[in-house]
Amino acid sequence: MVCETGNRAMEVVQQHVTVFCRSMVKQVDERRFDESRIKPSRSSSSSSSLNRDNSSKKMVLSRRRVSLLLGSALLLCFVLLQHTFVNQSRFFDEIQLQEQHAIFLKTETTRTPSTRTTVSSISSLRKLANNGDKSKQRPSQRMDTSQQGSIIVNDAATATSAAAADNDNDDNDVTPNTTTTTACWPWSYNSDEWWTHHPTWKRSRVNDTHYCYQQIQNERQAALYQAIYDAQFRNANCKDVFRRHMWSSGLGADFMNVNRGLYQAVLFRRPFQITDQYPWHYAAGKDDNLANETTAACPSRDMYCYFLPLSKCPLGDESSDNETLLDVFSTEDTPLILPTNKNNNKNSSRSSNSINTDTNNDEPPYRYHIGDEAVYQWIFEYATRPQTWLWRKVYEYTQTRLNLTTPCMVMHVRRADVIHHSDGFARRYFSIAEYVNASKRADIISPYDDDDKVAPPNIFLITDDANAIGEALTEFPTYNWMYIRRKRYKADEGGWEEQTPSRDYVFEMTTLLSILELAPQCSAIVHGQSSFADLVIRSMESRRRRGNDLKVARVDDNITIYDPMNLHFRNVSKEYHR
Repeated sequence: MVCETGNRAMEVVQQHVTVFCRSMVKQVDERRFDESRIKPSRSSSSSSSLNRDNSSKKMVLSRRRVSLLLGSALLLCFVLLQHTFVNQSRFFDEIQLQEQHAIFLKTETTRTPSTRTTVSSISSLRKLANNGDKSKQRPSQRMDTSQQGSIIVNDAATATSAAAADNDNDDNDVTPNTTTTTACWPWSYNSDEWWTHHPTWKRSRVNDTHYCYQQIQNERQAALYQAIYDAQFRNANCKDVFRRHMWSSGLGADFMNVNRGLYQAVLFRRPFQITDQYPWHYAAGKDDNLANETTAACPSRDMYCYFLPLSKCPLGDESSDNETLLDVFSTEDTPLILPTNKNNNKNSSRSSNSINTDTNNDEPPYRYHIGDEAVYQWIFEYATRPQTWLWRKVYEYTQTRLNLTTPCMVMHVRRADVIHHSDGFARRYFSIAEYVNASKRADIISPYDDDDKVAPPNIFLITDDANAIGEALTEFPTYNWMYIRRKRYKADEGGWEEQTPSRDYVFEMTTLLSILELAPQCSAIVHGQSSFADLVIRSMESRRRRGNDLKVARVDDNITIYDPMNLHFRNVSKEYHR
C-alpha cells in the first residue's frame, strides 16, 4: 500500500518536471524560428559591404544566444530530473528500511501480541542507507559513528525476555523489567564507536538483518563496567599509563593477562593498555618472517583487529616503572570496592569514579574479587566486545557451521603443545576413552552403553588434535559426535604455542568465539587442565538457566597434572584410518 502510494506521487512529480522541460524547449524552438526569419537586407548593388557584415554579425550573435538559452534549459531540466530520481530512490530506501524494521519488531513481539512497540526516529534510517555497508570494511579503518540513526525500542516482550535470561543466572537477582530499553541497528550500520562509549550496554537479540543492545540490568556488573570505562577513558591520564604485551599463548591465557590489567587499572586508578612491540598470534604470525603476511587480520596485528578499544591511551612499549603492575598475580587477593551511590541517583554508580570504602550511603559498597568466576567472566566479556563485523561473522558461523543436537555434553580434548611445557608444567594427553569414563563416573553419560533403551549421548567435541576426532569416531561409533570441520594439527606437529593451523586468523578467531557461543547449549562438560576450557565453563555458567545445574567432570582428577615426564604420553594421539 505504501509503495503504491509512493509510486503515484513520484509519477505526478515526474509529469510536472517533464511538462516544464517541454515548455522550455518549445520556447527555445520558437525563438530560434523567429531568429531564422531575420534575413540580410537585399540592398542594391550600391549598398556597402559594411551593412552586409553587420547583418552577418547579428545573425551569429542571435544564434549564440539561442544556443546558450537552449543549453541552460536542458541543463536545468537534467538537474531537476536527477533530483527527482534521487529523492525517489531515497524515498523507497526509507520505505524498505521501515518495512524491514516492521518485520523485525513484529518478530520480537510475537510472544506477547498485546505488547505495544514504540520506535523513535525511524525516519532517520534513510541516513543509514546512505552510509553503505560499513560492517564489511577492514578492521583497521576506524569510523566515527554516533547514536544518530539508531532505533530505540521500548519493547516489553524483548525487555522481559532479556531481563529474564539475566535473572536466571545465580549471580543475578534482578526482577525482569518491562521498560528495559533496547537499541537496534541493521547489520549495515557500524555501531563500534557508540558501544565503546556506552559501557553499560550489552549484546542482545540478533537475526539475519538486525542486531540489538540492551542496558545491563545487573547493577554490580554495570557499576564495574562504568568504573573500567572511567579509568580507561573518562579519567585516564595517559602519561601514567602502564602497558603489557600480549602473551600470544592460548586465548584463555592471553585474556588472563588482559583481564587482570583492567582490574588493576580500576584498583590503582592508572589506565592500562597493551603494547605494539609484537604481533598477537591470533591476528598475525609471531615470527618476524610472518609478521607482514597477507593473511594478517589487519595492519595493526593486535587484539584491536577484532575487539573494541580498551583505552584512549596510545599503544607503546611495555612499562617498566612499576613491578606490581606487571605482575599478573600480584593483586590476586586484593578486593576492588566501588560505592553504590544509590541514594543520590539510581544510575550514579555508573558515572562515579571514586573508589573507596568511605561512602555516606545506606547501601553497602559493591565488592569484587578477580578470583570470583562471575567477576572474571564479566571482565572477559568487556575485554572481548566484538566489533560489528566480527559479531555478524560469529552469528553467521554459528547458524551455518554446526547444528548441535541437545541435550548434549561438551568434551574438551586439549593436546598439541601441552606436553612441551618447560619448568615441570608439562601436561599429559588423555585418550577419548578416559574422557568418556570420567563423564560416566560423574553420571553425565549413562554407564549402560549396551542397553538399547538408553539413547546414545550427543557430544560436542572441542579439540586441537585431528587424531582425536578419528579416535572418537572409531572407538565410540554409536555416540553422536558433533564437531566443527576445520583444519587441525595432529598431536604436537604444530610446535610450541602454534594455535592457528589455517593461517587464516580471522577464521580462527571467529571459530573460537563461536565455540563460546555454541557450548552453552549443552548442560555438561568433561575436560582437563586448560585455560580455554575455563572460558568455555564460564560461558556455560553465565548463560545457564536457574535450576539447570551445570555438570562438570575432570579427566585429570586424582593425578599429578604437571610433570616433566608427561612428554611420554605423546603416543596417546594416534592416527585412525577410516
